Amino acid sequence: MLLVLQWLDEGRAAEGDVMLSIATAAAELGLQGDAGLLAIMRGLGELEDRGRVKVQWPGAPGDSGEARVILADPITRDADRLFGA
Repeated sequence: MLLVLQWLDEGRAAEGDVMLSIATAAAELGLQGDAGLLAIMRGLGELEDRGRVKVQWPGAPGDSGEARVILADPITRDADRLFGA
């Protein structure tokens, strides 16, 4: 849901993409420390495995600070329908 809300707040990019700060997402969800960062990354991996998102890591190798997350078309369509296009 955090990804959808961010996508909506950022103007609903046609490609469904969102730049996600891993540390900010962890903080917003009340997750702390390295365990919180790993939980966010694990969650992104699970969503990717299910075909809900595609995740790209544009930073340098080993830099997990920010991810480009591309929401699947059904998710953006549902969000548009629920929150108005």
